[in-house]
Amino acid sequence: MKIGESIIQELIKDKDVISATIVGSYSEKKNIEKIGDLDVVVICKKLTKKIFKRLNNKIKKKKFYKEILVNSTFGPVKLGAKKTFPIHLMIYDKKLHKDHAIKSPFTCYDWQRSKIFRGISLKKIFPVKNLQLNDFFNARRNSNEYLNDIKKDRISVRKYQFKGKKITTKKTFVKIDTRNRGEFVYHIINFLVINLFKFHANKNIKTSKKQFDNFFLKITNKDRNLLKEFKILESKKLKKELIYNQNIISLAVNFVKKYENFLQKMKKEYLTLNFVRHAKTSMNKKNIFLGVKNNPSIIKTKIKKISNSMHDLTITSELKRAQMSTKFFNSKKIIHNKLINEINYGDADGMSFSNFKTKYPKIIKSWNNKIDIKFPKGENTNDVRKRALSFLSILKRFKEGKKILIISHGFFLKVIFCIILGIDTKKAYKISIEHLKVFQFLKKGKFIIPNLNRKDQENIYNQSND
Repeated sequence: MKIGESIIQELIKDKDVISATIVGSYSEKKNIEKIGDLDVVVICKKLTKKIFKRLNNKIKKKKFYKEILVNSTFGPVKLGAKKTFPIHLMIYDKKLHKDHAIKSPFTCYDWQRSKIFRGISLKKIFPVKNLQLNDFFNARRNSNEYLNDIKKDRISVRKYQFKGKKITTKKTFVKIDTRNRGEFVYHIINFLVINLFKFHANKNIKTSKKQFDNFFLKITNKDRNLLKEFKILESKKLKKELIYNQNIISLAVNFVKKYENFLQKMKKEYLTLNFVRHAKTSMNKKNIFLGVKNNPSIIKTKIKKISNSMHDLTITSELKRAQMSTKFFNSKKIIHNKLINEINYGDADGMSFSNFKTKYPKIIKSWNNKIDIKFPKGENTNDVRKRALSFLSILKRFKEGKKILIISHGFFLKVIFCIILGIDTKKAYKISIEHLKVFQFLKKGKFIIPNLNRKDQENIYNQSND
């Protein structure tokens, strides 16, 4: 049996392990002699210091024609020499893996493609559903973080710290040595290109050599000399050279500068849509149905801007609470549109849910049977869905590069988010939308994609599936 498969086969036998996956170059069927190390991801039920040590020892005892060297840190550091075989063993439990996927979506998105695993696939444990444009600015291993490290002659890594039953992850730095200098520069350029290509394609796909080269040239404005330098570096890496000249750092610096310029231009190719729920009213505080019949003002609080960013246009509903909430934002122009009004609760408007249950038990029974019945003399979810689709159609008239703020209402936003994120609108009522919280989406052509805070996105998916 091949070394990678034999390792995960051994790991999955452990009573505390639910998943063992080979990721990285080996998972792409690259020759074992040509890869820098073997990347193994393990997910436990509940990680402890004892389990961590036990799994590390299992790998260290593995028989191979070279001495096995285990690296159990998190980060792109290559260890070992010609007489050793490095194994990068990354151990998580379900909670730690979820946290890692939210903070490091690039890495975990790439891992999900691997077909060499035992137990539960990483995609089923916690999927990174897509890459988002804001990941390239805010997530771990973004270009700015890489550039900061390379200029300071270091590589960022993370290590576990065990204190009793508590596990924390500490960020530390490894000084770049003669080998890691080349390996790190290659890693930076290779994965920045691959990740941006996957975002551009909107698919989690393996990048072919031709696709890589073409996209590299697109990012660098057809800088063929820079591509040639990268190809020379790639050739040295495949030969497992252990010494790289200090000048290789300039290759990374030059590429990242062009990459960041390209990202800024790319941002302008999208229509930015910032969706916001209006500020609170006194009726919101009382937890009652608040639709279109009642039209209260927002609670008078000290006005503080949510953002200093300027919007080209703000669209609000026809209701007072949405229109009054414009004062929290900056905009060149404000218009109103009835399509984004709150759901019409009809005769239930202003009524508490407990009173509604007593007065309309048949409606509650229908909802429990998953029948989308209308509120008395009001709308149902499908009515709101139709309005939301009509509103999305209106957005076609706006040019890319513009920034639009949409101030609407709780249930309307739940429905429109479900449409964009591919969630059944019948589950919309389960989602919680905070007042004045910004939810960003990007539109290009006919496609609208999320550009959300990853924890917010996960909350929406989790709530809809409860």
